[in-house]
Amino acid sequence: MTRSLFSLQRIVLASSLAVLGATAMAQTPPAPPPAADAPAQHAREHARPDPAKRMERRESRLKQDLKITAEQEPAWNVFTASMLPPGPPQGDRPDREALRKMTTPQRIEHMRAMHAARSADMERRAEATLRLYAALTPEQQQVFDQRMAMGPRHGPGHGPQHRGAPPRPEQKG
Repeated sequence: MTRSLFSLQRIVLASSLAVLGATAMAQTPPAPPPAADAPAQHAREHARPDPAKRMERRESRLKQDLKITAEQEPAWNVFTASMLPPGPPQGDRPDREALRKMTTPQRIEHMRAMHAARSADMERRAEATLRLYAALTPEQQQVFDQRMAMGPRHGPGHGPQHRGAPPRPEQKG
């Protein structure tokens, strides 16, 4: 009895070793070393989409969601043109060294000019948005309100409140 048990243990041990050996041999070989242009390949695969293309897709989706009619097209075109990023500020922006060389009053005037340019750009966008909104039907306005609640570059599904985070408490002040 002990002799047959000993034989059975040997058979089980031998078959276990055979299975383990076959499994080890069946594993995939290691990946070949990366090619010399691997960093460039990685950069291409993980590059961020072109901001202009992203904006174009967002605008296209919004236009489809709003179901813009031919009569609303002029207001839509002004709105989308206003959403383009502003060009360089009026006059060339001085480099840091040039800013260091300015006197305090010169830096203040430079900052005021930059602020005025940004304010004018914001006002242009606000007017274009109001013009489009006035051209929309009440149903379209509701869609627009929902999509633009967080700003033109966001919308439903963006921000921490949409990723499972608890909403921030209302601030009093």
